[in-house]
Amino acid sequence: MIRLDAQQVVAAREGNRAALEAVVRAAESPVFNLAMRMLANRADAEDATQEILVKIITNLGAIRDVEAAGGWALRVACRHLLHERKRGAIEAMRLTFQGFAADLETGLSPLADHGLNEVEEKLAIDEVRIGCTLAMLICLSRELRIAYILGDIFEVTDTEAAEILDIDPAAYRQRLRRARGAVTTFVQSRCGLVSELAACRCERRVGQALKIGRVVKGQPDLSASLGDIPSVAEIRGRIEVIERERTSAALMRSTPNSPAIWASS
Repeated sequence: MIRLDAQQVVAAREGNRAALEAVVRAAESPVFNLAMRMLANRADAEDATQEILVKIITNLGAIRDVEAAGGWALRVACRHLLHERKRGAIEAMRLTFQGFAADLETGLSPLADHGLNEVEEKLAIDEVRIGCTLAMLICLSRELRIAYILGDIFEVTDTEAAEILDIDPAAYRQRLRRARGAVTTFVQSRCGLVSELAACRCERRVGQALKIGRVVKGQPDLSASLGDIPSVAEIRGRIEVIERERTSAALMRSTPNSPAIWASS
């Protein structure tokens, strides 16, 4: 997930400024993407990213195997995010799957009722969907959240994840099973992308998001650097070809590597 060039790491440790800047550039984006999924808030993720980068660049001398510097940096990031103080309003909300499910049942309305053009509709739906996946992660405890992010979103092996988190592989697998079970149960019962029986649809949440200011018409929160975001139809197609127990992971991996907000009341 974090790829650091061994030669640049060595040069940075020897005081080469250009090499140090290259190491920071290589680590910054993946660290931020991890922090966003752990904290679900852009400002908090940016602060955490800066703190993690400081830890990385000030401890380069502690790396025993420079060929494995990326794995070392990922451990630094994960342990910081797992053990740092609670920060921001998102975690302070103590969001639960039960509470989030109740919230999703309110304010559903037809997308056509809100006067958006085609581009505005797609952007609003994307923001609602991305934010919803972040909210689901916040419903997990930090320990379960990091286990799920590593195992099901970033697809790190259980051995690697256990080493990153400094726990026994069996303990990591247990955490991942618990997290996967909670997320899967939720999306299969609540998410219209996964189940045709679920009432919630991203497009039906747009009106509520507009009403409470989570999405602002004509003022997209997502930057132009997001890249290609799959459409709802494309995501449904991908989910249909994946075994049932992994549909939640497919949904989570459809989220682009950047911040968003969710439509909740």
